Amino acid sequence: MLKAVFYARFHPERGPSVIHQAPNGSIVQRTQEHSLSIDKPSLLNFSDISAYIIPPYELCDQSLSICTNGYRVLGFPISIEDAKYDRNRFTFNVCFVLDEEIDPRPLDQAVRKTAAFFRSLEEDNGLLQAEESLEKLKWAGEEGYPAEDVGIVHYLLESLLEDLNGYGETCIRIDDVNILNLRLTEQRLPPPKVRAWDVPLLIRSLPSPEEWTWDLTLQRIHSHLNGVNHVQRIAELADVELRLVKRAVRELLFYDLVKLLDIYHYQAIYTPSADFTYFMNSQSMLDECGQYVSTEASQQPVDVETIVDLYRSLSPGLTLRDFVLAHETKLKHLDIRRLITYGVIKGFLRRVHKYALAISSNIPQSQSLLRFPDASPSKGLPRSNEDVVKELDRAWRKAALSSGWSTPPSEPPQTASHDENTTHGSVGSTEDVKQRELDEKLRGFLDGMHCLDEVCIAVRMSERKVLERLRSGRFGEVIIFNK
Repeated sequence: MLKAVFYARFHPERGPSVIHQAPNGSIVQRTQEHSLSIDKPSLLNFSDISAYIIPPYELCDQSLSICTNGYRVLGFPISIEDAKYDRNRFTFNVCFVLDEEIDPRPLDQAVRKTAAFFRSLEEDNGLLQAEESLEKLKWAGEEGYPAEDVGIVHYLLESLLEDLNGYGETCIRIDDVNILNLRLTEQRLPPPKVRAWDVPLLIRSLPSPEEWTWDLTLQRIHSHLNGVNHVQRIAELADVELRLVKRAVRELLFYDLVKLLDIYHYQAIYTPSADFTYFMNSQSMLDECGQYVSTEASQQPVDVETIVDLYRSLSPGLTLRDFVLAHETKLKHLDIRRLITYGVIKGFLRRVHKYALAISSNIPQSQSLLRFPDASPSKGLPRSNEDVVKELDRAWRKAALSSGWSTPPSEPPQTASHDENTTHGSVGSTEDVKQRELDEKLRGFLDGMHCLDEVCIAVRMSERKVLERLRSGRFGEVIIFNK
């Protein structure tokens, strides 16, 4: 990651100068570039950026980032004011050099902490200035640099460069008091939102339980993260609030411990993505897939030709059920769930979701919205005389709950005075009330924006039953489409 590290300061006689650097020859000054023969080509010319590396006093004590010659220089200039220094100031900078396109955020805190450490060395012990007066000290660019066993700054820079590139962290001890500890933290993007119909699959083993016993939610749900249960099901099995389960799974996503899959069922549709070409050209992935999808009964891994042919046969209009029936012989010694899961995890297989859209109604949508101004367009599809009754029924039940009833009666009070036929009609029956509530719930998903997996989890019905209900005519004309 790091290309070079260098220490520069404003010298009373030489002006802005690079005193130490690692590796040698990475930073040159114009007066030196022809005087030395260095094996590796230089990265930067210090003369071009010296005014920024050693800026005016007013611009010190804050981060800087400079891009030049395809590289980015990160620094934090320090200016210490004291009468013991020439010109009453000691101004220096410790800079990290990396490629311009690399994200500099993981190094920002490391640069700040390194600058604070060097400042402490100078303010407490005067070490930086004292080292410049050492007799055998060589400056960067001079013949014989670096001088062995003279000073500690070059050793600090060299250790920083090797440890941060090799391990992402370092611990450099100067004495019992001055110790520099750095660790680069990777900047991770926020994980995606976890939905109730997502299926979490552990792709890495969790640490030993002793290391996460403080996470009570993870303790409860850990045994249910099997790549089969969706988040809603996990919450029910573990008897944990859904919101807490989503938060725990999102935490595992942040640390790349789980992958989110779709609910596996035989009405699902899968199709290869553009990355399928990469899979076919990777022998290691083909061999890994063959071992992963083979059943215990098979004597040897499934051959590569069979796997590629099966993946090619998946298409946007073919359900998994029809796919299994069409390739029953080839799937005899193969785990179909693992075949699909492997493709989704590796990214060369994607799920084609079904969506529902209501497009017709007995009452025009604009008129429906005028009658029910509180209804959204998606929930205003479609309206009829029966829908009016449902709307009134929903309104009185909401009012009954808000008035303090824990459970509202099976019929509105105003209908109790009517004849028995009304009482036992569409409003009075408990089962009818449940069916109307189910229809109202389904109606909110008929805007073409909710996949059927979400709908099935919300109404606790299988996809087949949901489709039967949507095509029954009670919602008008409903189109089912894939995308």
